[in-house]
Amino acid sequence: MDIRKIAVVGGFAVAAALTSAPLASADDLSIIFTPLVDSEISTLNAIFVTEVALSGGPASGEIITNGANTFDTTTLLYAPDSGNPTLLDYELYGFNPISNASSFPGAYDVFNGALAEFDDAYNVELYSLANPDAVVSSIPAGDLFGSVAPNLGDVLGVNAVADFFANGLNDLLGYLPTF
Repeated sequence: MDIRKIAVVGGFAVAAALTSAPLASADDLSIIFTPLVDSEISTLNAIFVTEVALSGGPASGEIITNGANTFDTTTLLYAPDSGNPTLLDYELYGFNPISNASSFPGAYDVFNGALAEFDDAYNVELYSLANPDAVVSSIPAGDLFGSVAPNLGDVLGVNAVADFFANGLNDLLGYLPTF
């Protein structure tokens, strides 16, 4: 019976060594971040396409896809930034859609942009764990979703993550109704 326990623990040790070896030997962090960022974009695109379908907005052929691993968008015809809001406006920007609306609606606007901010906070923190001495300005631009790095001189993980997270919470609060 004890030999089985040792075999199980040994199996876990081998699995951990095999899965973490590429991370330990990776000088180029793109093997970590490229699939991560692509996955985040795919998730936001899937949510966006679902919201578009639920709103009765443009058919999937009318959603503007800007290429592989980029955000899907649509025109102001389906999610206007002034005038009468559509169902898609409410889905993207919440209970106050016109004041929160962007002039170029897309997958980065899901939950009023909160998910993109949370993804930026996650990416900055992951980058800071991989590079403890790096500064925000050294993050590859493709690892952030158009967010402006809050304090370029800060060491990653100190204020940058908190600022992105706070921006995400503010966007989420803007999505919810105010009483």
